[in-house]
Amino acid sequence: MNGNDDKLKALLRQWQDIEPRAGFEVSVWRRIRANRADRTDRVTLIEVIGRWLWRPATAVAVTIVASVIIGSSAGALSGRRAASIMPGELQFLGSGTLAGGYVRASSGGRQ
Repeated sequence: MNGNDDKLKALLRQWQDIEPRAGFEVSVWRRIRANRADRTDRVTLIEVIGRWLWRPATAVAVTIVASVIIGSSAGALSGRRAASIMPGELQFLGSGTLAGGYVRASSGGRQ
């Protein structure tokens, strides 16, 4: 359609003269509110946790807490194995450590 179309111009002039009925805006807002009230927004627990973790401060706090728990658990589990080291040995030179293996290998097994 081109801009010189007489039928189009007549329709556009007619459209500009149309007035909405009285209370049009009020009825539109009433229908919008009614539609919002009809919707039941159910949020699952996973969505709540996801929204909560999406915040940067919360994510950092959860990461710190998780790393402390994992680190302390690993330390507690490895501490039981460290009790088998002889009392006269230095712990970092024990047979189960990298430094202890290096000392044993470099001294030819005479430790």
